[in-house]
Parts: sequence; structure tokens; C-alpha cells
Amino acid sequence: MTAVKNGYAYLCRTGPDEGLVIFDVHDIEHPTQVGYLKLDAGFEADVEVTDDGHYAFWETQRAGVSPAVPDPADPAGAAPRGIHIVDISDKAHPKWLGFTPVATDGPHSITYARIMGQDYLFASVYSWQYVGTSVGTPPLAPPGVQRLEIYQLDTSGPIAQMKEVAQYIDPDAAEPNPVQPEAGKMPHDVSIAVHPLTNRTYAYVAYWNLGVVILDVTDPAHPVKVSAATDFGEAPTREIHMARQSERLIDGKVVVVAEPEISNQPTTGYLSMIDVTDPAHPAFLSNWKIPGESDSAGGGRGPHYFDFRDGRVVMASYSAGFWVFDIHDHANLLHPRTVGYSFVSQGGGSAFDAWWADETHVVASESGKGLVVFRYEGPTPHIDEPATQATATAS
Repeated sequence: MTAVKNGYAYLCRTGPDEGLVIFDVHDIEHPTQVGYLKLDAGFEADVEVTDDGHYAFWETQRAGVSPAVPDPADPAGAAPRGIHIVDISDKAHPKWLGFTPVATDGPHSITYARIMGQDYLFASVYSWQYVGTSVGTPPLAPPGVQRLEIYQLDTSGPIAQMKEVAQYIDPDAAEPNPVQPEAGKMPHDVSIAVHPLTNRTYAYVAYWNLGVVILDVTDPAHPVKVSAATDFGEAPTREIHMARQSERLIDGKVVVVAEPEISNQPTTGYLSMIDVTDPAHPAFLSNWKIPGESDSAGGGRGPHYFDFRDGRVVMASYSAGFWVFDIHDHANLLHPRTVGYSFVSQGGGSAFDAWWADETHVVASESGKGLVVFRYEGPTPHIDEPATQATATAS
């Protein structure tokens, strides 16, 4: 995973030198590595950064029944998976500050948000050994394992720490029979946005087979369910992995883009545009998929992380590369228009995530390659202009 904020990019690196790598991207087309901190990457590390650039949060998840990981403060000890706090005020010398364990196997993803002047972290928690594998005979899904946890950053003491303020489990996710659990009832990723019409702060929870659950988190300690979007048009399954809201009105509407993470499907996967102008009554608008008739290759060409800015969506799609489509106005919102793409690097790279750094540049990560910067050279949004290929700078 990567994060981009205030002229710096943060990369989660795996392998022998696993850990947090910090790049200076003020000169966006010439990124320079400026800092590194060795951290356990776990199953799939995720990084988030506070708005003031002072703290980074690093999470790890245990896959299956893999052993616990060393605590950086006590290499001889063993801590469960969870959330690390890192002081990144000096980008050249990031410093580990503390650790919050998250039962049972750590969160799969984390999302930072500043709400009412306070720093919060939303952690999507599910036990991989219950969701992704069969452990024991029969498999068990203990109550409360799959959940959303909300933490507040507490800097009142000598050492920063995470204070849990709330948990959320959707009522529709309750397992009537934990001995034979129904798969797909877990929160995967979360995005936080202020609704431009209601001025409320909403969490858009990608709740897999339950769709996009919309929570009012204006008071993060008391999340309130507003609704759930469950209509995804031509998409044959839900499997919602991520959902993001537009920062402004599009065609007079507040729009959420929802993306699945798929396995074996006859297409590369449908992204869905949803009208949340009235967040209590979300309504399906349109679909987009990669042009052509390719299948998902067992998920290897399916969608993964994406970003949404100024009516344009940039998406990483594993071996299918990076894609940009436009929904900035009425015509494109109803019929999303492909306006840019870039294939992954030769030699086995895989498009993992992509984020707008500014109007014309994307910072992304390629599994096995590292940080990549794209210059978007596509058209300004006019429906009669063709798509164009992006150019990339790797680091």
C-alpha cells in the first residue's frame, strides 16, 4: 500500500527489507527516498498519515494461523498483529512510538480521518482464518470477530497511543449459526468524507456481500447506520472491497464509486456509480469496466484500490494495469468514459493501488517493483476525445 500527503509518499515494502519507506515527491516526477523504518509487513501492511504529517499508522494482519510477530520495543517478545504508531515529523529518521494490539489477527485495512479537530483511525477487522480459510472441524466464527473499530489518537501523555472509542458490527452481519458461518459478512475497507449537502461526516464501509454500508460518524464515538447500497447494476456479485464519495456535486448529485474484489468471473469486474445525494436512499446510476471482453483471470485482472478526484477515477487492476475513467458530468456519469491507461512494467509487476497526487499525476505501487509515478496525459473531459496512454516514472 501507499499513501500520499503534503509532498511525501509512504510505501509499504515487503521482503527482507520490509518496512515503511518515505519518498519526497515535491518534485513529483523525480521522487527521492528520504527515510526508512523496518517494520513487520504481516499479511498485507497498510499505512495512513495524519494531516499534519506528524504521525503514521502501520497495520499488519496475520493470515491463517501464522505465528505472532516481534514487538519492535522488545524483539525477544511476541505481540499479536495490530496497529503501530510511528513519529514521522523528521522524515529522514522515522521513529517507532507504540503499538495497539487488535484481536484476533489484526486489522486488514486502516483509514485515517480528522473529524471535529481530532485524529481518528478506522480499522476494518476480520479474522483471515475464519474468512479466508477453514480452521478446525467444523470452522468457527466467534461472535464479534468481524467488525469495524474506531480509534482516537491520544497525544495527551508522553507517548502517543490509540484509544478505542467505538466498535460497529452491522446488524445484517450477525451470524445466526457460528458453527457454519456464512462467508462474506465482514468490513473490508472504509473511506471517510463530508457530505457536501448534509455537512455530515459519513463512513462508507465496503461490507463485502452486504454492499456499501453508510454510517454517520460525525460523532465517531457513536456511529449510526444511515443506509446500505446493495444495487450494483450488471455486477454479478457484490464483494465490495472499497467505496469512495465525490468531493463535490456531479450533475447535481453526490456520487459514490464502489469497487469489488473478485475471483473467477467472466469479466474484469464492474465498478458501480451510486447516487447518495440522499444518503438514506442510495440509488444505482451506472457501471464501468475495463474495455474488451477479458475475464478476471481468477482475480488477477480484477479491480483493487482506486482513487476519485475531480470526477475522474484512477484504478489499479493487478496484471490488467492502471486505468482512468471519467464521470465528471451528466453524459459521462451515465456512460462512464475510459480516458487513460498504463500497463504494468515488464517483468511481472502487478498494479496494487493508485492515488491522485494532483490533477495530472498519480502515485501508485506495483507489487514486486515499488513506487511508481504516472503523468496523466489524457484529455480534459470532452466526450469526443479518445483515451490516451499514461507515461510512468518508477523509483
